[in-house]
Amino acid sequence: MDHVLLALQERLGTLFGDRRVVLAGGTRLSNRVNELHQLGARHTLVLSTDDHAPLHDSERARWVPLGIGGFVATEQNRLTKLLTSPGRRVRAVLDEFDPEGEALVISTPYSQVPSFAGRPVLSARRPEWVELENKTTVDALWDELSAPRAPAEVLGLDFDALWEATLRLDRGAGAVWSGDGPAINGGANFVRRVRDREEARDAFEVLAPKCDFVRVMPFLEGIPVSVHGIVFPDGTAVLRPIEMVVPRRAGSARFLYAGCASYYDPPARIREQMRNLARRVGERLRETVDYRGTFTLDGIATADGFLPTEINTRYGGAMVCFEDALPQLPLSLVQVALVAGHDLGVSSMEFEELLVSAADAYRHGSVGANARAVRPTETVERPIVFSEWACRFAHPDETPHGALRLKPSPLGGKLELDFTADQLQLGRPVAALTVAAFALADQEWGTGFGPLEPAVPIADDEQPAQVVEQVFVTA
Repeated sequence: MDHVLLALQERLGTLFGDRRVVLAGGTRLSNRVNELHQLGARHTLVLSTDDHAPLHDSERARWVPLGIGGFVATEQNRLTKLLTSPGRRVRAVLDEFDPEGEALVISTPYSQVPSFAGRPVLSARRPEWVELENKTTVDALWDELSAPRAPAEVLGLDFDALWEATLRLDRGAGAVWSGDGPAINGGANFVRRVRDREEARDAFEVLAPKCDFVRVMPFLEGIPVSVHGIVFPDGTAVLRPIEMVVPRRAGSARFLYAGCASYYDPPARIREQMRNLARRVGERLRETVDYRGTFTLDGIATADGFLPTEINTRYGGAMVCFEDALPQLPLSLVQVALVAGHDLGVSSMEFEELLVSAADAYRHGSVGANARAVRPTETVERPIVFSEWACRFAHPDETPHGALRLKPSPLGGKLELDFTADQLQLGRPVAALTVAAFALADQEWGTGFGPLEPAVPIADDEQPAQVVEQVFVTA
């Protein structure tokens, strides 16, 4: 597939070569700078939301930390304000970097702002694309496509009506309330599990100030999963499933969004259900709203098959699993080019074959969560070993199964969990391992996540073997 990579690099070079580029927010910014340099960009201005700049090559980029980081929604709102109404300092930096006003701008996957001080924002999403992320209206899409889904009811902010719907839909494990929420609504912020009236009241108090409508559906036992589609002019490239690592907080209505990983292989029938539905969703988006670029199709791998819950019409966080599987492909810049309407010179099927084969061969995870109970001043990292439901720090002479890392964050601390792929049995979900590792972090570092429960995988005739080791801290 070398010819596909060469074609993509040639077309991207045509777009970014000999151009000044502004990166306004985002993640993995050092990677983006290097990718743009390799494509021939003249110079890059990085407007980082962090409060400090990393070591960087000033010949490739100028780095300007803005100090506006925080929770995703808060950070994005601050960034939107900066893009729509830049202050004197930022304007001066822009004018010095790009006096002709001809630079290309790339912002975050959430951004809807079409221009920045007169310069085009290539990555900007159209309003009609953003509207499709509403969890209270997405069931209409599943019905249009005749896709199996869980029963659900959408109601206004009437507590008694929501509670009655919960009683009707509860299959024995409670229900899930999902609010429409603000435009930036991810990481399970407006999703609550409701098993009794007290949890219902707690959920209502969270959702009522921010939402107009709430979707009530049964709690679905199984592994939360996502599959990405990438809409090209000629069709939709569909990628492999990704596990969404979302432990449940014991005794609470809340979930903890802890990232994603590609180690899990759903049963073959569910993988195909996911990929087939994603292709149909992509084609419907292309036909109805002229969609281009990446979207995520999220749902649960249940005993009844894959049941969808939502779509996100943007470059999802789990795309890092594919970026790392094929690092020679500047995947996030492919996304930018597609959203901006540029022809990449390859077909959707060629792109799909290239990326799926790479991601099936290379497994990766991006697992972690904010730990607001601590405020570390420096990064600490320790190797760890697992058993099925337990985790401990590795001894010096042991081969570790992964590493736990606690580092400073604007929100207090950030706990990150790395897995060593060749020490894990591929195919199994990492939810239980994550719960055990977070329990160890609570015990040793006081991270304060509290008791967590992992999602439970469905029975499968080809379940992988357990990771071996004897045990200490259990979840």
